[in-house]
Amino acid sequence: MLKHVTVILPIDYRGGSLRVAKTIARMIKRGSMEAGNPCSVRIAALEDRYDLHADFGDVREEGIEVREFAWAHISNREAETIALVQHKSVDLMSPDFQVPVDGINDLMDSDIWLFVSDRFNRPLAPVKPFVVFATDYIQRYVPEIFSKKGGRTDDLPLYQSARMADAVFTTTPHTRLDAISFAGIPAERVHLAPMDFDPTWIADAEPPIDFSRSACIIWPTNANAHKNHVRAFEALIQYYERLGGQLDVKLVGPNTKWIDPSSGLPDAIKDNDYIRGLRKQVSSSTTLHRHVNFAGELSDAAYAKALTEARFLWNPTLFDNGTFAVAEAAWCGCPSLSSNYPQMRYIGERFSIPLELFNARSVDEMAQALKSMETKAPQVRKNLPSRDALSQHSWERYASQYWAILNGALAR
Repeated sequence: MLKHVTVILPIDYRGGSLRVAKTIARMIKRGSMEAGNPCSVRIAALEDRYDLHADFGDVREEGIEVREFAWAHISNREAETIALVQHKSVDLMSPDFQVPVDGINDLMDSDIWLFVSDRFNRPLAPVKPFVVFATDYIQRYVPEIFSKKGGRTDDLPLYQSARMADAVFTTTPHTRLDAISFAGIPAERVHLAPMDFDPTWIADAEPPIDFSRSACIIWPTNANAHKNHVRAFEALIQYYERLGGQLDVKLVGPNTKWIDPSSGLPDAIKDNDYIRGLRKQVSSSTTLHRHVNFAGELSDAAYAKALTEARFLWNPTLFDNGTFAVAEAAWCGCPSLSSNYPQMRYIGERFSIPLELFNARSVDEMAQALKSMETKAPQVRKNLPSRDALSQHSWERYASQYWAILNGALAR
């Protein structure tokens, strides 16, 4: 039985991964206590990327330790020696590896490491037993999101690390199948973990009484290619120019200001072909200028308010692990129009959220779906799950199940 677990944030991504890390840590702590085998939990975050007080103050008050770490690079020979000491038989084809170091004991006082992302720059050396949380395998469906260097793609380290992991956790059945059939991880090591929903940050958001006056579409996104911006903008132009669309769009999310041609760009992004193409596409369309509000990354309170004021949420993403944005929208009384892929259908079914679906690769179909949702949204809204129903999917309810899956996966 596990006595100490370190949940590790291996990359600098403050949004979803930060929340996931804290939720997993809480589930392990609570689940182990409910099982009568209290387990101490630590979160290890990449150094100089987070504010340990502001970002982790809540979990520290709950008795979860927080520590910073850095990546150290080691050679193939050093990794092979470590593997032999650990009695591991692993694929060590990479010329170099990485290990976490913290200046104390390098997190070695844990029974296991649980990484909340599989996005490694180098494969992880087999120093300790470890679990990888694989959110999705977008690159299987949108391969252009990873660049090629020297005949190989940037995603090779994540496959190597996942194949060496003692277990890989996914939260949707389709991503589990991708982990097996695409990433090449043995099926017995890939586990479907509970998908929970935490509405506490939007608990006070109340939708307006007169929903008919909601006059905008909210589009939560980021600046990555799998979010399908090019086709989405083309669909919006059709929606307004050909179909007489009446609702403006509020585009929100991390780094979305980069897409706005009136905003400046960080030096590191100025030569990004995808971002440059989007800015050119927007700047060349007076229709998009008139109807799209680039609101950027909103605070939790501002985003919750935007959801309550929107006619519907739009998710034109090509592929990912599904977005909880539709559950957050449902909590705020906002229906959703989403592209049709397995993970979104799973979220809709799991949370009983009625999703209006469309083909994200068809500009015409997206435009028609937007126009149809203009008038259909009030009816869809009536069928949204209640807040009480959504609350049944809280992390507290799944803590014991998560703890049992984690221990069962490592007992194989």
